Amino acid sequence: MYLTLVDLLLATSIIQSLGLAAFLLLPETFRLISNRLLAASVLTFAAGLSEVFLYSTGLALQYPNLAYQGTLLGLLQAGLLYLYAQSLMYSEFRLVPRHAVHSLLFLAVSAIFLVEYYLQPEEIKLQILLSRDHPGVLTSPLLAATIHLVFLGYLWATVRAINRFGTTVRQLFSNLENKQLAWLRTLLIGYALVWTLSLFYCLSAHVFKSDASAAWVSAIGGITGFLFINYLLIHALRQPAIFSGLSAEEALLAQDDKQDAPDREIDSALLRRLENHMAEARPYLDANLTVEQLAWQLGVPTRELSQAINQGLEKNFFELVSDYRVAEARRQLHAAEAGTTILQVMYDSGFNSKSVFNTAFRKATGMTPSAYRARG
Repeated sequence: MYLTLVDLLLATSIIQSLGLAAFLLLPETFRLISNRLLAASVLTFAAGLSEVFLYSTGLALQYPNLAYQGTLLGLLQAGLLYLYAQSLMYSEFRLVPRHAVHSLLFLAVSAIFLVEYYLQPEEIKLQILLSRDHPGVLTSPLLAATIHLVFLGYLWATVRAINRFGTTVRQLFSNLENKQLAWLRTLLIGYALVWTLSLFYCLSAHVFKSDASAAWVSAIGGITGFLFINYLLIHALRQPAIFSGLSAEEALLAQDDKQDAPDREIDSALLRRLENHMAEARPYLDANLTVEQLAWQLGVPTRELSQAINQGLEKNFFELVSDYRVAEARRQLHAAEAGTTILQVMYDSGFNSKSVFNTAFRKATGMTPSAYRARG
């Protein structure tokens, strides 16, 4: 059998996916539910790529009973990615029976394929395989559109959940390092773009049938699969274990702030106490300061302090602390002795991330720390 460059790319991506899944299922990594969900996601991704591989190499025609199995298993991926994101965001996340709802697309489409394909005689199966315009979907444009739209809906819901999570951590922590899921959001947005293009192709393929277009599907599938799994390899394995997600109390605190904000009166006395404490004790110099720690220092409930900051100062906890740290950095840059580095000023001001420091400083002053110091 002759393999094209696309076939080799698909095979490489499948092997990488299986290797990553095997690593995640080792005893030392298997204990984390996020690793188990990621392993399942990667396996379903490999299954989807195998469908394209069978289509591209012509093996589906030789072994028609293998056709569509990769597609069906791949339908589990969207729900698994959603649950994987949840397991990263919330430390107390556990799989429960109600999560079985995320397998409904798989079950419904499997029932259709069972009746329309697998229970058919071999010659009917071959006719179906020869008449399809793209790998993995029966000739029904309605079925193709439904699968794509449900998948895109899951990706959109997952990205939206990650965005809400990003807002929540800014209400609770002054140090966002190791707490961001920007890499996963970027991956899912890129994946959604590919599925959107695939949707348009599937719909147009029923109007303008083209063998060349079908070949392009395999090529795009191979390239997308290679990029997806390698991006996942680089970032997912670097997902730090230092931050294991929000606790139930932390998630509830952020939720309460949003729900109670319109009806709660601003506590001016607490804001004055906060201002005095920040000026005198300078707690913002602690790089890992949290809103809970600051509330303990002030002797007030965490929820009360968080709401006062959000409503009274119209900023979140991260922005509040960042403003004080930038002000401290500006003061130190003015008073710095010869030989003092920008990095030293950054750490002495409470920052521990160069990118966060530069972004916050530029936002406040309109210039980089180096330019600010050079200005005198």
